Amino acid sequence: MREKVTSFTFIGLLAVFFLLVSVLPKDEMASVKENRPLAEMPEVSFNNIFFGNFTTDYETYLTDNVAYRSRFVDFGTKFEKLWGIERKEAEKVAPLADGKKLVLSNGKIMEVFKANPDVRKQYISVLNDYAKKLDSDMYIMIAPTQLEFDSSEYSHYADSQKETIDAIYSGLKGYKTVNVYDKLKANKDSYIYFRTDHHWTQRGAYLGYEAISKATGHTPTPLKDLTHNSRDGFLGYLYNQANAPEYSKYADTIEYFMPEENYTIAAQGPNEKGEIVDYTGKIYNIPPENTNPDYGLFMSGDHAFAKIETNNKNGKTALIIKDSYANAVLPLLTENYQTILVIDPRNYFGTLDDLKKEHKIDDCIIINYVFTSTFSDYVDNLNRIK
Repeated sequence: MREKVTSFTFIGLLAVFFLLVSVLPKDEMASVKENRPLAEMPEVSFNNIFFGNFTTDYETYLTDNVAYRSRFVDFGTKFEKLWGIERKEAEKVAPLADGKKLVLSNGKIMEVFKANPDVRKQYISVLNDYAKKLDSDMYIMIAPTQLEFDSSEYSHYADSQKETIDAIYSGLKGYKTVNVYDKLKANKDSYIYFRTDHHWTQRGAYLGYEAISKATGHTPTPLKDLTHNSRDGFLGYLYNQANAPEYSKYADTIEYFMPEENYTIAAQGPNEKGEIVDYTGKIYNIPPENTNPDYGLFMSGDHAFAKIETNNKNGKTALIIKDSYANAVLPLLTENYQTILVIDPRNYFGTLDDLKKEHKIDDCIIINYVFTSTFSDYVDNLNRIK
């Protein structure tokens, strides 16, 4: 009898709490003080309820929309100071004009990933067409971003990147998949992602190089055998997006690990007039002293087409189909191949048939970061050049 009374009492108190949240005015000051939008009431639908999303989202909604929330937060802060408890630097979510969100937490600015199943399906379909067209061994490596492994209290804003990566890998035919996710997760406390940029550092990219080498049957050159250099003062793309000048104190260090030679890149791409021109670059575009570096240090930036001839005389040629996440990996791959061909579908002007006619390709490696599977324009470009 006592257990029944206790149960009914608990249910009654819960009902009263829900009623108060619904009736009492929402505390708009909480959103201002916490510098983030408060959770909205989730949609009541069969799918949301059946798959458990409604319960989780409604719990967040209730927590955010308690009346006098800001007063409770203020009281909690004063209580913590009284007892000598120090909080981490304030976290916040920054909405961008294009509807995307950034999380600013613990001195890091991180993209919020939202899966796009429709674009992902098209992405898988086009890549399966590539496997049919190319007479080479096909590999793919999809890299997650750092919010996936971060403990930010706002990480729940993002969808699971692992679920998207697994869905892509399971939908591909004719590919050997490269598991970099587990390597990055195991090293998440190392400096494998920039604090102010959406890319991984070359220390993180080296983990990708190790994973690719294992999948393709190469022995990776140990990190200690590469020449270590670094440059300070990098404020990345996300810093510029976030409009948070206080984060300038978290400027990144760009580490780079050089093989025996800083190879020359023979590249092609459009100039400022849109004309296709030939030009050269270096796999490490080292900036002059007393200037701040940027991610263009790797591969001298993005090229429509690039070719690297190395001193590795094993006769093997790799084709890399990429986004900018590949740029920090490519200099390391010069340890594995004699010739590396690189195309960026976003501005490549040829076709796969052109490459097949001119080159014997041993390995084709797709290197993308997980957000690329949500970009319809990137998928359209993949489809355009096939």
